[in-house]
Amino acid sequence: MLSPRFEEALAFAARRHTGQVRHNTGTPYVSHLLATCAVVLEEGGDETVAIGALLHDVLEDQPTSRSELRDTFGDDVYRIVHDCTDADADERTRLTWWERKRAHLGRMAAASDASLLVIAADKVCSLQSLVDDLHRFGPALFEHSARTADELLWNYRSVTDLLAGRLGDRPVIGRLRRLVAEFATLAVAPPR
Repeated sequence: MLSPRFEEALAFAARRHTGQVRHNTGTPYVSHLLATCAVVLEEGGDETVAIGALLHDVLEDQPTSRSELRDTFGDDVYRIVHDCTDADADERTRLTWWERKRAHLGRMAAASDASLLVIAADKVCSLQSLVDDLHRFGPALFEHSARTADELLWNYRSVTDLLAGRLGDRPVIGRLRRLVAEFATLAVAPPR
C-alpha cells in the first residue's frame, strides 16, 4: 500500500525534473522516473524503495543537496538515491565519465539489495529507451552522442554482471540481459 509519503515524493520528483527531457525524443524526463518506479513495484519493492526509484536521479541531475534529500525523505531513501548516483553535480565537474562509471561500479558492490533493485530498474528503463531510439534512428544516433556505443555497452554489461551476481535470476535481470543483447545487435552499423 502506498501512503501520502509516496505522493509527496512523486510531486517532489515532478517539480525537480520539470523542464528536463529525455535524450533524442524530448519526452518529459518524469516518464523515466515513473517507469523505473513501476519496475521496482512490479519486482516487489516496498514504498521506501519505490520512493528511491522516483528520486534516483535527483542528486545527479537537479540542484538538490544531500542534506535536503535526507531531511525530507529519511535515511533509507537517501541511501538508495546515494547508491544510485554515480556523481552529484559537483563531482561531475571534476570526474570524467570513465572515472564516474568505474567508481560507481565499485560502490555498487557494497550497496543494499534495495538499492540494486532500483539500479536494475533504472538500467532496464534507460536501455529500453536507448533500444527504442536505435529502432527509430539507427546507429547514426551515436554521431551526436557524448558516448560511443562501445562505451555504453561496456557499462551496461559491467552493471548487468554485477547486478546478476547479487540479485540472481529475477525478472528484471532477465529483461536487462535481453536488452543488452538487443542493444549490442542494433548499435552495430550495417555494412555499406
